[in-house]
Amino acid sequence: MNLRLVAAVAAVCSTIAQADVTQLRAATPPDTEFRHGPTISEWTHQGNGIAYLFAGNVVLDSPDAAPFTVAAVGAQLNAFSLAGSNQVVFGTATEAWAMPGSQSVLTGLEATAINMEPANAAQKVSLFSTYKTRPDTEYATVPDDPSNLNAQAVRIESQPGTGFERGVVLAKYSLHASRNEPRPILLDLREVPPDQVAGWDLIALPDGCRLRYAGHGEFTTAC
Repeated sequence: MNLRLVAAVAAVCSTIAQADVTQLRAATPPDTEFRHGPTISEWTHQGNGIAYLFAGNVVLDSPDAAPFTVAAVGAQLNAFSLAGSNQVVFGTATEAWAMPGSQSVLTGLEATAINMEPANAAQKVSLFSTYKTRPDTEYATVPDDPSNLNAQAVRIESQPGTGFERGVVLAKYSLHASRNEPRPILLDLREVPPDQVAGWDLIALPDGCRLRYAGHGEFTTAC
């Protein structure tokens, strides 16, 4: 590869990287640092306190902005697969390990929403699983094809011979009533129009049978 080609490739990559940053619509104060290569960190903790590999705070202080027009994102991690690269892409991959001899509590991912305002009636979602076919800058563009072949919101999987003892567990203090809901709701489908729910298979079983909503609080099965 000659020097001119190397320079051209570098220029294209730089343009792509800058475009990616632009798509983020990120605030860039004067001390913002841009990196165009990987950052790998490792250290061994042998003391007290919390051992952070990376820790950061972003404080939202925009009282003059119109409501719900500014977003504070603790971390934005994107992974791109270019045309012709038919591989496996993880936006974020986290692992918590207990090495042999360790009796540690393991949490692969903790997603916590902290609300300290009792009158805040806005949504508080600890884990938001969102499927997209376009960047946020094109949010209003509705695609002709949803591009959702084999798209799965939540998947529980393990290596052969291992597996979770329990699939979904509600802890003692997981659900609680509020001023909006005097009785907490385990599964809420109220935002979905009834005709759409009627077109879903709520549960698919290994023998081919499926649980469906028949309307007016009744369910039916199809096998």
